[in-house]
Amino acid sequence: MVDFDSKDRRLLYELDKNSRQSTSRLAKKTGLSKDSVAYRINRLLKEGVIKSFNTVIDTKKAGYTSFRLFIKLYNTTTEIEDKIFEFLLKNENLIWIVKVDGKWDINTWFAYKTIEEMNDFWKKLLEKYNNFILEREFGIYTNMAYFGRNYLLNGQGEKFSMPTISMAEPTKLKDVDLKILELLSQNARIPVIELAKKTGLTSKTIITKIRWLKENKVIHGFRTEFDLEKLGYKYYKIHITTFNTTKEKLERLNLFIFEHPNIIYQDEVLGGHDIEIEVQVKNDDELRKLLSEIRNKFGNMIRNYEVLRYYQEYRLKFFPSASSKE
Repeated sequence: MVDFDSKDRRLLYELDKNSRQSTSRLAKKTGLSKDSVAYRINRLLKEGVIKSFNTVIDTKKAGYTSFRLFIKLYNTTTEIEDKIFEFLLKNENLIWIVKVDGKWDINTWFAYKTIEEMNDFWKKLLEKYNNFILEREFGIYTNMAYFGRNYLLNGQGEKFSMPTISMAEPTKLKDVDLKILELLSQNARIPVIELAKKTGLTSKTIITKIRWLKENKVIHGFRTEFDLEKLGYKYYKIHITTFNTTKEKLERLNLFIFEHPNIIYQDEVLGGHDIEIEVQVKNDDELRKLLSEIRNKFGNMIRNYEVLRYYQEYRLKFFPSASSKE
């Protein structure tokens, strides 16, 4: 764990809220000088606290379906597991992958244009590693919202939400739009002048294009990915099965989920659980406190729940790489 002061935490919060903010704007919001902002960002990158600057792209708006795959491994060795992860990470349509403690061993998120493409990859995976897969569970993400890490400011920051997956109709994108999305997905803080150089457009056109992508809700925002261990936090997924629900009860639960500083994602998955949330807490005591609060407030509609621990994240980017779009 790395030591942070209050200015570091405010800077991390602001970068998580909008990682494309200029150093001038960040300086105003944190009470630091521009030079100090630049120095602290570089230090946090060097120390590995900041892993990447991510552009939150609605894959459905970009014409992709988001698939979730849980995998429980069987009769493996460290060497075999490494090969399975290596195989998965070679897939340019892999958006996210994490190692899991609990019912599953691996959780993944893929973005493909068609079900046939996902099916082709699944067949290749089974062809190589079926003997080592005990269980698997497919789902299709229908909605996903990111709520920000308000815990960085002990719950005192402005709560915000970024949709990351929706059921919206795809937007017609040009090749240059896809190129801009690809570059922004690699580094949300990439300067406009560099985007212009890599796309052959003018800086003015790049600014117009990014504005258009945001207005059409292809881009929902810009955030930052952190090394949670260095932040001093643990990552959990909670699957909740409900009963005896009403519209009013669900609205109260959804409001609780949005307002809680440690709940950072809410997922809706076709083939998944009734309620799925992702939380980041300092320790097991904080997790138990959250679970107890949920039971006390909403016990009359919760039939059961299960907890997964996400302990090693290998990739998170909100858009497939260029080679996957050929």
